[in-house]
Amino acid sequence: MRTFLILFLLVFQFVQGQKTADPFQAIESFFEAFHSKDAQGLQDSFEPTAVMQRAAMKDGKSVLLPQDISLFIDRVVSRPKSPVWNESLGKPKVQKSSNLATVWVPFKFYLDDTISHCGVNQFTLFWNGNRWKIIHLIDTSEKCLD
Repeated sequence: MRTFLILFLLVFQFVQGQKTADPFQAIESFFEAFHSKDAQGLQDSFEPTAVMQRAAMKDGKSVLLPQDISLFIDRVVSRPKSPVWNESLGKPKVQKSSNLATVWVPFKFYLDDTISHCGVNQFTLFWNGNRWKIIHLIDTSEKCLD
């Protein structure tokens, strides 16, 4: 009985530790896959029902533009070697409660060493029992002075 209780406590602590994993690690994994053109790594970052959007201005109006995740992944992995894409992240703001988290992170996007645009990525993540998965990704894109 004592062995069973010790084993139960060890498993419970492991599960609790997994639940408290840092959601930002999922974002770092996403960007590692993004920069290395890893299609499987990008696909694994998303929950199958995930949604991707861009918050933009069109004709002076604020609009939401749907983004197809499969097309996004195809564009990322089939891009040419040059120019080099580099999305540099600012300081993230992470909020987490139970199995739901949001990550708000500013970015600057470079083509080679020239800034292309900047904005904010906002990720909503779900803890599926094993890892954090992106269920919603929305970003902005603005011209930057840098």
